[in-house]
Amino acid sequence: MIRRGFAVRYDGLTEGGRNRPLKVAVDIDGEEVEAYLKPSHWRETGLEGMANEVFAACIAQHLELPVCEPLLVDLDQEWIEVIEDPDLKACLRRSCPVAFASVSAGAGWRKWQDDDIIGQSNRLHAQGTFAFDAFTENADRKRGNNPNLLCKSDRMILIDHELSFRIRSLLFPPPRPWELGYLTRTAHGDGHALVRKLRQNKFADVSELRPIWVSLTDDALSAYAAMLPTEWSETAAYIDHAKAHLTLVRERIDDCLAEVHRVLS
Repeated sequence: MIRRGFAVRYDGLTEGGRNRPLKVAVDIDGEEVEAYLKPSHWRETGLEGMANEVFAACIAQHLELPVCEPLLVDLDQEWIEVIEDPDLKACLRRSCPVAFASVSAGAGWRKWQDDDIIGQSNRLHAQGTFAFDAFTENADRKRGNNPNLLCKSDRMILIDHELSFRIRSLLFPPPRPWELGYLTRTAHGDGHALVRKLRQNKFADVSELRPIWVSLTDDALSAYAAMLPTEWSETAAYIDHAKAHLTLVRERIDDCLAEVHRVLS
């Protein structure tokens, strides 16, 4: 189950990122948790973005990838009214009363950089992250100033999944994960944040990822979709599409992994 609490303190905005989440404290059954919050009317988030965040985080956890814990956060009107920023206050008033948040990773983490190292200790997480982004159609973990990937020593954490599963909205969608050439664009320019190091270190054998993707059953997908709150009911069609997509990925996992192997070779 995804934990749910209510916002009790606003500590400002984050410095970077497209959406600049709110830094807040969340009360969960009497425990105060530091978190990063995205309300539905904040910048480019929307209800679909929040639903994607939760569903993708659940999938990543199933795949044993390191992600910050997702939270559901109730936005109490009394809490909103004490916020001094008039634009932010107006945004929160218009937003769905239940927002998405992720628990802070804690101190000492920084953004992944191109010269960071992928070795045997973090190889499987790096390969798993690359495949996860490929198979959830998330093109937002790119090289550059905001890779949506944090690191500390040889550890990494994935953040920001709201752009997953959005290929359906494109007028001319690219090939799908099981089709030859799907990942070609990730190997060049501002492609995936990890692709160059994975290729450089010859980490193309991704066969170890197969069993855990096969374990992503229809029952598991339905259980993760059911964790979304009733307040986001209008996103059901988006998540149904994501479930159908991941079912095809699971059923064609050998073709999907073959494409990953091809682009990392």
